[in-house]
Amino acid sequence: MFLNRAVTIAALVGGFFSILIALIFSGGSVLFSLIAAAFFALSILTWKYGYLFIPMITKATNVIEVRNDYEVPPSRDYILKKTPAGYYASKFMEIRYYESSMDKSEEEKKTMFESFEKAISSMRYITKISLLVSAIDLSKHIDDIKTKRSNVETKRAAEWRTKPDELIRYDREIAMWNRLLDRLGKGERPVEVVAFCSTTAFGLTREEAVSKVARQAKEVRTILSSSLGCDVKELKDLEMLKCFEWDLFFPTSEEEFHDEIF
Repeated sequence: MFLNRAVTIAALVGGFFSILIALIFSGGSVLFSLIAAAFFALSILTWKYGYLFIPMITKATNVIEVRNDYEVPPSRDYILKKTPAGYYASKFMEIRYYESSMDKSEEEKKTMFESFEKAISSMRYITKISLLVSAIDLSKHIDDIKTKRSNVETKRAAEWRTKPDELIRYDREIAMWNRLLDRLGKGERPVEVVAFCSTTAFGLTREEAVSKVARQAKEVRTILSSSLGCDVKELKDLEMLKCFEWDLFFPTSEEEFHDEIF
């Protein structure tokens, strides 16, 4: 949000001055100007989209990140802790809800709560579900919702033939935005929620712990998505590390919250 804009503007201004300096100190060489501009463009890509290619680089170079007593492997898709007894491995998953009980009938609310109880009771492993809740400033918020709804409608129109399996998800997301706009029109005070879950497995060896947590995460993902009608995906790299750190410290303002969400 604000931080994103500030960093982007700063990078653009820095790129302009780097080109200017290159022109002055290199006798007007176009080559050095292009090199300077390329480095600034690379810095923007690394800052904004580093989560896409940094894991590939760390995996190729076999880089292991150590944070206190925890290890982040080159694949950056789980967190490992070594103890005298063995290894603990944890995976994190994002939960995206597209329905709310606020606009449901009593019977539909009952069904939703029963589905949640069913999902919880179906868990064979200890699973932690966390929610981050933030109040929303309504200024420009309605326009943002309309823009998001329009983007989803555009995707649906473009992919209804090539990706028919995605239509249900698109329809649910469009319905979610419509319900939110309807509630805002009635004067309700909205909140923004980020939901994620994690599961941990123990093994005598590193390989055993990693294999177990992968199976657990797959089962948790299947149970939650089928029982709650939500999308659940495994998190990697910076998104995973954010959830890990949020167990201790989390955003304290709406701007910081928006800047850190996925």
